[in-house]
Amino acid sequence: MRAGFSRGDQRVLRVRLRVTNVGNRSGAAVPQIYVGRLPTVRVRTAPRQLAGFARVDLRSGRSRQVTVRVPREAYSFWDSGRDRWVTPRGRLRIFVGRDALTPVASTTVRVR
Repeated sequence: MRAGFSRGDQRVLRVRLRVTNVGNRSGAAVPQIYVGRLPTVRVRTAPRQLAGFARVDLRSGRSRQVTVRVPREAYSFWDSGRDRWVTPRGRLRIFVGRDALTPVASTTVRVR
């Protein structure tokens, strides 16, 4: 799994991962992308928040590279005093898994 921003563009985080069907039948997988706690003391956020997902149909034994786009709002918080989204700077953990309780991979990105 790799995660990062396009050069000079912090508006959309892209998470790239490989999905493999290790079963004996064709099927679908739905890898889910979660962001960890936001790097701020102004608000308390959940340890993992759903930020994006993709449905991938695969035949048995096949793999596919998938890119999930995570919008800026997924790693921001709403500041009602300022009446706008605020994106805190710092290190942000990114997780991928079948659900929020069972991450299978993680990485860290720097939000500027």
